[in-house]
Parts: sequence; structure tokens; C-alpha cells
Amino acid sequence: MRRGLFLYFFSEFFLSFGIGMVQYAQPFFYAAAHISDGTIGYLFAMNAFFGGCSALLMGPVADRVGASIVFKWATLTIGLGALCTSLVTSVPIWMVTAALSGIGGSMLTSTENVVLSSLVQNRDKSHLISRFTALYMVFIGLGAIFAGWFVHAEGLSATMLAGACCSLVAPVFRFFLKAPDTRRARVFQIPSRPLIFMAGYAILFGIAGGLFNPFATLILEQRYHQQSAVTSLVYAVSLFMISLGSYLVRPLIQRLRQQATLFMSFVLSAISTLLFLVAMTTAAFVAVYFLVTITTAIPPPVIDAMFLDLVHASEFSQMFGMRVFGTRVGNAIGSSIGGSLLHANHYNWLMILSALFFIVAYAYLMVVRRITMRQTPPDKVS
Repeated sequence: MRRGLFLYFFSEFFLSFGIGMVQYAQPFFYAAAHISDGTIGYLFAMNAFFGGCSALLMGPVADRVGASIVFKWATLTIGLGALCTSLVTSVPIWMVTAALSGIGGSMLTSTENVVLSSLVQNRDKSHLISRFTALYMVFIGLGAIFAGWFVHAEGLSATMLAGACCSLVAPVFRFFLKAPDTRRARVFQIPSRPLIFMAGYAILFGIAGGLFNPFATLILEQRYHQQSAVTSLVYAVSLFMISLGSYLVRPLIQRLRQQATLFMSFVLSAISTLLFLVAMTTAAFVAVYFLVTITTAIPPPVIDAMFLDLVHASEFSQMFGMRVFGTRVGNAIGSSIGGSLLHANHYNWLMILSALFFIVAYAYLMVVRRITMRQTPPDKVS
């Protein structure tokens, strides 16, 4: 187990650091090809849509063949998608590489928490997931900081290529990782009601975030006229804020309990998003952006842990697959609408719509929680 954990986290550094470089440079890499915000939105939507559809398929497959196997292939696919993206400057080919990266990302997010849980058993799930999220967001943030300097020194293409190569170090180490897998007899079976509920919630939450998140650095550059050194630092610090939000999950639950924590985080997310409407300076925009990233990072570990307690271990990958499917479909819808709104100069409507979807997502989650608690035996509900 110690060897497995070492390989897991050592490889995670290379993967997340490389992802941080690519994620920071990618919107500017697209924009440098002189394509519109709407087209960039469609590229992000393509990534999210294919990621969501593949998650719907790969979750059950991972439960059948073993989450650790899919986990390794996912790591390789992410690196290859980034590498292919960095080597071309064609929108049609970028559509294909965006789809490939989305597939790899959904495979990874469907299995990484399952593999980690199998390596560290008998631990509180929300604590484990939130701490892991905090760690890899720090690594991604470090990659983004480095990318900001590297873009200035070597250019966007070189930054994308370097990030892809860094990510491709991870699958080499993960090839040697062995983790116990809980497997089921059949690949496909009708998703249980909690899994369907999870997908519905994830779509709403994905729309709320997808409307704004992919365009944050572009807005900072175009609306507030900031240079890459500033945008890269803001982007990186925002990732650290996500890490902080994830880290706060456990103390908040201990102090406020689960339901109050969720209520606070969703309400603050909606209010913070509306504050963008009155953020007239760069400092105000950045402050609100950091607040939004903290508040929106709190719900996912709590909700993942909540649904893990409602399903059997042989459905864990499928559960994360349904969550990824919903989130990616929501992101695809959100980024498509967001790109169109920005292209039409409807910045205010973008923020209002995002805030509204945070409230709708919370209301839906509370309805789901009431239904599942009424229909699930008490010993299965945390």
C-alpha cells in the first residue's frame, strides 16, 4: 500500500503540473489562432460533451475490468490529447483533440477517487477526497505559475508542448501501480436511482460553473487589459483558492454539519457571482474570482461522499462516471452559452444566469437528499 501511494502521488505531481501548464495556456493558444470567443466556447464544449458521454460508458467498464486499469489508460490519454493539441493550429483537428482530452479526463475522474479509496481504506470519505483535491489543485496551480513565466520566455506553443510532455511522465510511473479492485459480474446494468439523481445534479452544477470558469482569464485580459504575467498569477492563485476550499470541507462539516455547509457554500457562490456585476476594477474582479473559487470548491467532496454512502462498492466507478457525465454535459451547455453571451457582449446576463443555476442546483440537491434519505435504510445514510 505504501508503494502504491508513493507511485500515486509522485505521478500525480507530473500529471497535475502538466495539466496546470496546459490549462493556463490553452485559451490563449486558441485565441492566438484568431478565432472568436464563440468558437473557443465550442471547443471547450466539445471537450466537455465527449468527456461526459465517455464517462457514462467508462464508469461501468471500470467497475467490471478494474478501476486501476482504466485509471492508467486515462492518464496516458490526457497527455496524448494535450500533445496533439500543441502540435497543430487547425480548428477541425482541435475539435478532435478536445474530444480526446475530454475522454481522458472523464476516465480519470471516474476512477481516481476509487483507486485512492482502495489504497487508503477505513477513512472518512469526504476528508479523503477533499484533501486529495486540495493537493492536486496545488500542483496544478504551480504548473500555471510556471506556465505564465514560460509563455513569456518561450511562447504559447512551447508551453503547451512542455505541459503535455510533463503529463506524459505520469503514466510511466502509474504502469507499476497496483491497487485492489472491487469488480462486478456485468459491464452494463440499469443505473440505480441515486446514480440518476447524481447525474441530474451534476448537470445543473456543471452549467453554473461552465458559464464563466473557462473564460475567466480571457475576461481578465480583454475586459481589464491585463498581461499574461498577471493573468497567469491570478489563474494559479485561483487554483490555490480551490485547494483552500477543499481543505476547509472537514472543519466546516465538523462545525456546521453537512447540510449547513452545503447551504452556505451554494448561497455564497451565487452571491459572489453576482458581485462580478459591480467589480469595476481589476482588484475587485480578482477578489470576487478568488471568493467564487473557494465557495464552489466546497460542495463536490461533500456530495461525492454523500453518494458513495448510498451505492455499493461495485458501483463506485459508475457513480463517478455519472457525476462526470452530468458535469461535462453541464459544462458543454454552459460554455456554449457563455461563449455566445460574451461574443454578443452580454457580460451581465452571463453572471446572472450562472448565479441562478447555483441556486437551482442546491434546490435540486435538497429534494434529492430528502428522497434518498426517505428511501434508504438508516445505516446506509451518513
